Amino acid sequence: MIPSAIVLSHDEQRERLRDGCPDAVPFATVVGDPCADQLRASSPFRDAYRAALGVRPGQKLLVLTSTWGRRSLLGHGGDTVRRALAELPRDEYRVVAAVHPNAWHGHGGWQVHTWLAPFVRAGLVLPVPETDTWKAALTAADAFIGDHGSVTLYGVALGLPGLLGAFDDDVVAPGSPMALLGGLLPRVAAGRPLAGQLADAAATQPGDERLAEVGGLVTSRPMRSMALLRGLFYEHLGLPEPADPAVVRPVATPRRPHDRRRDPAPPPVFVTAHFEEHGGAATAVMVRHYPAAVQGAEAGHLPDPHLVAVEGEPDVRWLHTADIVLARADATGRPTGEVAGPLFDRYPGCGAVAAPEPAGLNGDCGLALRDGPELTARWREQQWWTTSQTAAATAYACLARFGPAWEGEITVRAGEHLPPAVLTVAAVRRG
Repeated sequence: MIPSAIVLSHDEQRERLRDGCPDAVPFATVVGDPCADQLRASSPFRDAYRAALGVRPGQKLLVLTSTWGRRSLLGHGGDTVRRALAELPRDEYRVVAAVHPNAWHGHGGWQVHTWLAPFVRAGLVLPVPETDTWKAALTAADAFIGDHGSVTLYGVALGLPGLLGAFDDDVVAPGSPMALLGGLLPRVAAGRPLAGQLADAAATQPGDERLAEVGGLVTSRPMRSMALLRGLFYEHLGLPEPADPAVVRPVATPRRPHDRRRDPAPPPVFVTAHFEEHGGAATAVMVRHYPAAVQGAEAGHLPDPHLVAVEGEPDVRWLHTADIVLARADATGRPTGEVAGPLFDRYPGCGAVAAPEPAGLNGDCGLALRDGPELTARWREQQWWTTSQTAAATAYACLARFGPAWEGEITVRAGEHLPPAVLTVAAVRRG
């Protein structure tokens, strides 16, 4: 087959074509990259994409990008997906997986959904391949973890810090931009906390001239690809071009993904509490949540956690090992002691039972300790993260730290960049 035209995105590709197949050079035309242009056109709408993807104020958006094949992120570095959900605090990160359509169509949608179902339940956002949601996610992202697929190169072109979760040197053309990235981007290390590796990338990669140079190799005709491609098509068709300009349009705003906060049986979580002291007294506590079901053997990110599971959790192993059992929302309005009794009997290993307060959606709860007092935990003001689960976990941590008779107020933080809130814990006095 002799092509009528060979379309290239950058001048450097024509030089590599000249080295590999000089007879093809006269048919080559550099037109730029329509995908790169669309990503650039979408950048003014970053905040809209973040809102549509469920990214809350103070959260970071991490995009996991996988091409297809055995040495892709999912094929060779699949544990990276688990680690991202297991090690990154649930309230501080939103994680999106951009899986190449070839993987979807090669294995089938049912199979991909089945493989990734535990991670979706742990909070992973998994766009289907029929949409351009991956482009919106990349535009909205704070960082990425990729492989040798083109989305990794687009992420670098957008100036995002990133890591390589997998990389197949055998399928990458020597001297290509992707080959250069393989030598520049750090690989995900098994023995280091993932959050620290992402922090290092965010601290060192912006302003890196080498990465900027490789990112610039995506296109040498920025924002001109639509016009150049259309001109080339009509030239070969022998037809006059339309009078209207060929303009690249931004990515459509994604439909809002499933909101895990509306799940009637939220997945069990491990909760850590780190108290901040000033003048010898604890004045604030950092409370972080980690999905329990995806934790692996390494648990250095979970210093002395306690486990919270919701009544009705289908996997009863979590309920039998939970420190706190959170009663279902339909328990709202009943006295906490009345709700707690049957749950203490059913799950003798739990130390506390929490029940939503009558107001329901404001995140307050009642808390009953086994063989101890009954308390209320109420938020002075609400933030998007102030749930009954967080109130119960915070109160339980404070009682463990200060003793079961403790009452008072404490400032609660759910992440370094999340807005704080004040929780008031008080004993229930009847009669």
